[in-house]
Amino acid sequence: MEYTGSQYIGEYVDGRMEGKAEYILPTETRYVGEMKDGMFHGQGTLYFPSGSQFDAVWENGLVVKVSLNSPIWILLEKSPKAVMIVGTASMTRSRG
Repeated sequence: MEYTGSQYIGEYVDGRMEGKAEYILPTETRYVGEMKDGMFHGQGTLYFPSGSQFDAVWENGLVVKVSLNSPIWILLEKSPKAVMIVGTASMTRSRG
């Protein structure tokens, strides 16, 4: 999941991002939370340059539970890359 120009601050297990970490995208959007097998996994928050944030529980890079206190649903970041990340993260998938 590493993007060119991103910065990862955390541990690696078998060469993959794993554990509690901070991941900073080139858009200056930051993810602070848990990583597993190189993906957002567990409790984590996206912080956008505008000051808005998106709190969620992630599973294999996808959002499975969103905090209702997260203001991101009201104030979307104007950066196309940030919107793409939120759009991708908020997709639901069939579990059957």
